[in-house]
Amino acid sequence: MDKDEILKKSREENKDRDFVEEAVLATANALSLGVGMVVCGLLSVLSAIFRDGPDYSVWTVMWAIHASTFLFKYHKLHKRHELILGLFYGALCVFFFVLYLRRTLGVF
Repeated sequence: MDKDEILKKSREENKDRDFVEEAVLATANALSLGVGMVVCGLLSVLSAIFRDGPDYSVWTVMWAIHASTFLFKYHKLHKRHELILGLFYGALCVFFFVLYLRRTLGVF
């Protein structure tokens, strides 16, 4: 096999995937989730200082993002820890949504 045949076979196997781009996107995703957590924390602290309590709505959104990320990873990779984290973050999303409804709308 010559060099061109090996490259052609590799492209067919990998379907022209760009592994560098995939690694960059994975790192960017992890970084953006971390930044989101910091921003939610900052907004909650500022809300607690300048208003009468923390803002639960930002945490509802943040945990929903985390839950959907991990549940999608479970769907594609079938790794048990991704499912456990996805369900845990989903439960946190529901918990903070209930707190939001209780505080904002007086429900529950």
